[in-house]
Amino acid sequence: MLLLLTLSIADAKKPKAPPPPPVNAWGQEADMKGQCFYPADYEKLPDGERKQARQAALEAMTLQWRGSREDGVQFEERVVEGLEITLLGRPELVEQVSRSNLDQCKAFMKGGTMEAWQGWLLPLASKLMAGECASPLIDTMFDYLEITRAWFRSVTVCQGDRVHVNATLKDRYRISDSGEWITVEGVPGERAIGADYPCNIEGCMVGMLVGKFTGDDGVETLFPIGANHTFTASGNGQLSWSVNDTTWYDNKYFKTAAFEDRVALTIEPAE
Repeated sequence: MLLLLTLSIADAKKPKAPPPPPVNAWGQEADMKGQCFYPADYEKLPDGERKQARQAALEAMTLQWRGSREDGVQFEERVVEGLEITLLGRPELVEQVSRSNLDQCKAFMKGGTMEAWQGWLLPLASKLMAGECASPLIDTMFDYLEITRAWFRSVTVCQGDRVHVNATLKDRYRISDSGEWITVEGVPGERAIGADYPCNIEGCMVGMLVGKFTGDDGVETLFPIGANHTFTASGNGQLSWSVNDTTWYDNKYFKTAAFEDRVALTIEPAE
């Protein structure tokens, strides 16, 4: 009897194990001033339930981020909306975001600051989409070649996009007051290889229509276009075009009393 009494007293003195955290639900630990959403263990769920758990987590997070729970948490609507759109388009990302958001919420509810949570949330959409290309070239673009300014316009392309650039060959211009009238193929026989021109590699002629691809990493690639060229994007970035010149202010289109030449450009997905 004495032994049983001793064991009972010892058991009573043992600290009680904390209850397990909630799953796919709101919950609050002892040292927290408010509730946080605890996401499901996604990997253990079948596909259908996993999708439902992601949806529940996204709805719970945006509800709190918008201040609807009145627990002291609220972020700018434009930030929440932008992140929500990103996650709706890539629902698999909800899993990692909901886990990280729980850490941010618990830190705040245990005495942390909104500034710390906000510092994580504000750049999140752009970080999640890093390396993604939102605007593949799917439509044909028409333009006129601006010969008095360099790299006047650009178009967004994605890795692997094949872009066909076509320019009218009948329209003429010159790149100096005393220069000859030329087309987008450039000054005949005057190669720009190694010279101080934007495009000075093999195939680039002085005064010709040339292209520049600027990747998201900032690396630039120059190449000749002329009247007809198909370019394949090595990554995500911007494709632009220009006359291969060093001074553009003195360039002029050929002009008669009734008409002025203008090079027409077609930029389209290559078949």
